[in-house]
Amino acid sequence: MRPHDHIGWAFTGTSEFAALAAPFLAEGAALGERMMYVAQDPDPQDMAGLADVVGPGALVVSNTAEVYGTGCIVDPERQRAVYAAAVDDALAAGFSGVRVAADGTPLVASQERLDALLRWEVVADRMLSEYPITALCAFDQEEVDAGTLRRLAALHPLSSASGPQPQFRLFSAAGDLWAEGQLDPTAVMQLWRAIEDLPSGTGVQVDLSTATLTSHAVLTGLGQLCRTGVRVTIRGESAAIGKLRHWYSPAACPALQEA
Repeated sequence: MRPHDHIGWAFTGTSEFAALAAPFLAEGAALGERMMYVAQDPDPQDMAGLADVVGPGALVVSNTAEVYGTGCIVDPERQRAVYAAAVDDALAAGFSGVRVAADGTPLVASQERLDALLRWEVVADRMLSEYPITALCAFDQEEVDAGTLRRLAALHPLSSASGPQPQFRLFSAAGDLWAEGQLDPTAVMQLWRAIEDLPSGTGVQVDLSTATLTSHAVLTGLGQLCRTGVRVTIRGESAAIGKLRHWYSPAACPALQEA
């Protein structure tokens, strides 16, 4: 893992989370990053081995409420400010960035919490693409169902092989929202929701070398997104773009481009 990487991980049991977080954070120490270990009820002994070999202020151990709020309902704007301040403090102290290992299980314990976290993950991934942050978002598959884990994985550019694999992924790169995988109407709905929480002017990029549009309805949905003022760019080889032109009028979605 390197700065700007963002991975969703399915683990089993709190002891496994600690065992996973320790080497992940140690890698950050070697890169000169400040480390943050966030758990619902963290045991300082979990990171004792790491704390013994790093300098003062290099490791911050926090509980979930301290970082994400007492109600565990994440507010994207507030949370972005929290992490922006953490980066500023780390850089001022001489660190190269921030590396976060967070157990997000409490943040998805209800539908309200899950909905809030899904909104935050979109904002978080955009932030990570622009700030020197590396993040591991972990969820206990003993407490979180497979469907929820799959939805969470879809909003992380990287995910563990131990968890359910998403049908599609949405992630930020070069200032835009990128979509890959099997894009169906559900993916298009998620695109609409994500765009609402990203900065004005954010575009959507679909590269047919990594994405497949599963139906005419998907292209129609992307065309409707165009008409709201969002720049939607679909790239691909001539044959693939030609097929899409048969599906949908280029006038309705003028951003179709050939590679």
